[in-house]
Amino acid sequence: MTGSKRLVAVALTMFGVVAVYILAVGLVSHNGSGSGGAAPVLSTPLAGATSRPGQNATSAAAIPASEVAKHNSSKDCWIIIQNKVYNVTVHLRTHPGGGGLITPYCGKDATQAFQTKGGLGGNHSSRAYAQLNAFYVGDLAP
Repeated sequence: MTGSKRLVAVALTMFGVVAVYILAVGLVSHNGSGSGGAAPVLSTPLAGATSRPGQNATSAAAIPASEVAKHNSSKDCWIIIQNKVYNVTVHLRTHPGGGGLITPYCGKDATQAFQTKGGLGGNHSSRAYAQLNAFYVGDLAP
């Protein structure tokens, strides 16, 4: 094997090892197996994962339910899950079951629907819970 081919082989192997490590850490770091049982506890939102320009998720102000209620369409969809507010507008296009499963909950509390997959049975996976972080806007005001 020539030097350049060996270098490419080593680089690809290292990439594969790193990718597997990242996936393993991501799957292990979230509580719950993702099927049945109690809902996994949501982790702290990622810094900078906001839905409002210039607002850091770790310093987000409490959002009143009346504000969430204003975002009640497929073009502007905020939902509440476990007293946290998420802007899932962009996720409507990519949701595996279709955005139509989410839109009835735009502007509303979707905790029960999320935890039961809209009453179809079973809880969302721990991966789905982790994906919520990207859509975090803030905590629901008491």
